[in-house]
Amino acid sequence: MSIMDSLTLTSTAKRIDTSPVGTARHKLLDALALQIEAATATIKGEVFIRRVGRWVEVNGTKERRDVPVRFRPWWWKDEAGTIHLHIHYGNRPLELKPGKAAITVGAMDNLLPTLEQIKRAVVAGELDKAMAEAIARRQRTLRKPTATKMHAKAPQ
Repeated sequence: MSIMDSLTLTSTAKRIDTSPVGTARHKLLDALALQIEAATATIKGEVFIRRVGRWVEVNGTKERRDVPVRFRPWWWKDEAGTIHLHIHYGNRPLELKPGKAAITVGAMDNLLPTLEQIKRAVVAGELDKAMAEAIARRQRTLRKPTATKMHAKAPQ
């Protein structure tokens, strides 16, 4: 009996969620995973450095190296020592409820469970509406003005 005969072969393909909502969720989940990693390092007292593979020229040849890049945590501490958290989509915070974009975490020990809870909410689709609004706001800023207003004839 050959090795291939011992395997169970099927004709199904890998399912990829290519809907705009699915793409937005995956983007936010990737960013949340990075924030969870940074929060874990911060709680342990370590310095978190995000590294990205880039092509760097060394002695006339290009080599792929991991270089440190800027990382912005989504949390901050106010004057009273309370930790607050913004959930970002792109470089702007999501408005979770009308007029409310920040989450009060409290102590640093509560940050990791809060980020995990947000991750579960994203997977469940609870932030889809807020992400759709952020995407629409971003598209409005990128849209070019229409040419009809610019070339209209002035009344004589």
